[in-house]
Amino acid sequence: MKRATLNFIVDLISFCNLLGLAFTGSIMKWILPPGSAGHGYGFRGGRGAGEIKYLWSMTRHEWGAIHFYLAFLFVTLMVVHIVLHWTWIKNYFMSLFGFSRNAS
Repeated sequence: MKRATLNFIVDLISFCNLLGLAFTGSIMKWILPPGSAGHGYGFRGGRGAGEIKYLWSMTRHEWGAIHFYLAFLFVTLMVVHIVLHWTWIKNYFMSLFGFSRNAS
């Protein structure tokens, strides 16, 4: 497989993964906020006590698990992205600080 094709695949998967992270994060922030699991806010009878909220048959904690695994995959993909672009990164920093590859 060509390096450019591999870069494209990694970048496309990373972008889709980032959209998934934004989606699950939005669900946990606005649709199933903290305290929506029916446990209140640390005291008996707190707000939302007794009612567990679901979105598509999943609780906040189940969405949080998906969010965690997506985040782990995203970090892994970013490491692969950096490895694939390491030569460019190295050359950029060399030129940024005035080092030349052909120093006499």
